[in-house]
Amino acid sequence: MSDAEVPPDGIVRTALQLLPIPSHADDFWECLQCALDAEGTVAEPAPASRSVPVAAAAAPTPVAAPALEVERDPALALVPGALRRTSNALLVAVAATAVVVVALASNTLLEDRHGTNQLTSDDQASAELDALVDGARPDSATLSTMSADGEAASSDAVLAWVDDLRSGDSDDAWAAMGTLSQAHFGSQAVFEEQLTSLAEGYGMWSGSDPDQVMITPVLAGEDGTLAVVTLVGTVTADGQQQHRADAFPVRVVDGDAHLEPFAFAGEMEVVVPGAAPSDGTRPSVEQGEELVIVVPSGAEAPVLRLDDGETVVCGMAEGTELTELEDNPGQRCSYLPMEGIDEGEHTLTVAFLGPDGDSISAASLLFDAA
Repeated sequence: MSDAEVPPDGIVRTALQLLPIPSHADDFWECLQCALDAEGTVAEPAPASRSVPVAAAAAPTPVAAPALEVERDPALALVPGALRRTSNALLVAVAATAVVVVALASNTLLEDRHGTNQLTSDDQASAELDALVDGARPDSATLSTMSADGEAASSDAVLAWVDDLRSGDSDDAWAAMGTLSQAHFGSQAVFEEQLTSLAEGYGMWSGSDPDQVMITPVLAGEDGTLAVVTLVGTVTADGQQQHRADAFPVRVVDGDAHLEPFAFAGEMEVVVPGAAPSDGTRPSVEQGEELVIVVPSGAEAPVLRLDDGETVVCGMAEGTELTELEDNPGQRCSYLPMEGIDEGEHTLTVAFLGPDGDSISAASLLFDAA
């Protein structure tokens, strides 16, 4: 590639197309003409076809002026050779003219593309350029919360579903689930065959009054909002009282919430603080120790929430890091809030989406920080 050849840059080209035409004073062109006239006339070299071969010259000829160097600056490609002088005044004028040429060319291209001129004001051009820049940015490191109506619909749907499981109302329990969770069973008949075991697990929340209900948004889009409802409280499991936290994925569409507890996006391993011991005690971590979760390779970056704090995206928010495992397939997510973890009991909620963007795996657990 020669010095004069510049590879095309799509981003730069698009940005130039979006530049508004600069306004000029009424005497701009008169001043430009005066500047050009002040430079005088520059004689251009004779074309090669008119030059006389040295061997055919019959008499000495005057010494010709040194040939002009070939201009290699691609920015001056639109400027005639006679105007390529080193005068500061002329360079300023030429630069201003080049801006006008680029702006006019970009407007012409947009008119050809859309059938009309889309840049009607500086504000609109700036908005389009901002949209171009925003499209190149990664997703936000934090996620906004759901509306109060969405949160109420989600928690009500979860509490009603666990009641249906415990009471054996298979019709309502089946209808309360989303399409992916229903597809997990294949049919309502298969779901009803497992109703007893489901009631022993999820149904333990039936009749309980949770100490806390937290709604963690994961994804909002055209197909509704995916969120995780976390119930924290004391339940009876295997004949014993347990203080625990459980996660219930929910999809909210047009105000209606459907549970997706079986729309698995893959296995998740909570390395730190680790799984809760079978005796009902809580795992513990040091206050300055990172929380570590492993999710499948190819899964979307997991979202995390400590207690009822801010929901963060692993690998994008401060205090998080998302890396591929070296020896095994999977992604390692570490999280340590910038302010640290206060001493006492905490609830960790983690969720991630599969590559399809619809499947979801979630978990909530209690741990102690000492």
